[in-house]
Amino acid sequence: MELDILQIFSLLIVFVHLLLAGFLLTMKTKNLVSNILLAAFLLVSAEDSDSIFIGGYIYPHFPALGMLINSLVLIKLPLIYLYLLSIVYSDFNLKWKHLLHALPFLIVNIVLIPRFYGQDFAGQMEYLNSNTLSRRLIEIQLSYILVHTQIVVYLIASFLVINRYRRLLLENFSNANLFNYNWLFQLFAVFTIEAFVASLKNMFMFLEWEDAYFYSMVGTSLIALFYITWMVFRIMLNPELFRGIDSKLQLVSSMVKEGEEEIINTDPAINFNRNVNDKINKLNKYMAEEEPFLDPSLTIYLLSKQIDISTKELSLLINHDLNQHFFDFVNSFRIRKAMEILSNPSKKDLTILEILYDVGFNSKSSFNTAFKKYSVLTPTQYRKKYSKSDA
Repeated sequence: MELDILQIFSLLIVFVHLLLAGFLLTMKTKNLVSNILLAAFLLVSAEDSDSIFIGGYIYPHFPALGMLINSLVLIKLPLIYLYLLSIVYSDFNLKWKHLLHALPFLIVNIVLIPRFYGQDFAGQMEYLNSNTLSRRLIEIQLSYILVHTQIVVYLIASFLVINRYRRLLLENFSNANLFNYNWLFQLFAVFTIEAFVASLKNMFMFLEWEDAYFYSMVGTSLIALFYITWMVFRIMLNPELFRGIDSKLQLVSSMVKEGEEEIINTDPAINFNRNVNDKINKLNKYMAEEEPFLDPSLTIYLLSKQIDISTKELSLLINHDLNQHFFDFVNSFRIRKAMEILSNPSKKDLTILEILYDVGFNSKSSFNTAFKKYSVLTPTQYRKKYSKSDA
């Protein structure tokens, strides 16, 4: 049997999907739920990419099974969305309510009962043969509508989750791992491109633009192959890639929207309108004298315990009243400390790497970015400039 280019791409994509799914299901990790969800997504994606086995064997012999398997595409986006929630939130657990994401899958299969599942083999084959490129049956049209509705809804929901994750990292952690955020954003950006090209492919199919349909099929296959291969290497090289955060954490914007008067009346412990200047002075004094920022794992929760202020009040104080992310607030003290060391002749033998670890950073790239933000110069340039001025 000769294979065309689409079938070759299909085989490669299916193989890579199955390879990564097998790896995820067999590796030892504390993120078992995440791995199961991602493996399930990959298995469904493998089925969605298969243009040989399902079409050439399952449908001609077991049409009902083929239709059921193909309709699994309707749980593809819910699975990747739940995977996203599981890696972003450390307290994520699968619950019965998550079965609601399977409603489109159930709806399509229920609608297919009268004219397809309820028929005998001959009736099912006749139904499939009547579903041509130029005449899509109403049940099949419904499935396409639901799939494209899912694409819009789940991609918007996913990017909202990613944006919230980024903001919570900045508001609560002093070493917010933005590398993880960037990888997550890139992952869903590529997935969005693939979904967009796949939507174009379906549009060309309905319009019967055969050449455009063929090239969009090739494009979708190439993007899918790149997407999953990149994903394989990223996850295999970094199996513990994400730091989950508590889903109960509130964004400062949400706290402020609750209303200052309501906060004062209902919870005096977090009254951020009274003695704001005194509290800011207390905070800055503690940061300068005790230097808690030297701890690379400092969080807003740990700092609130140290200065005996509620976490919510401290978050509002820094992220709202000072109009700084906690991440930037702490790094400003780290950079000042680094400047002191760099400008100290007695510490000229310390390397830049030693200094960045000493002041609380855990990444050379984040240190250089933060240093340049506050001083315009790189750490090396700053040291050279001081040496010149000292001379």
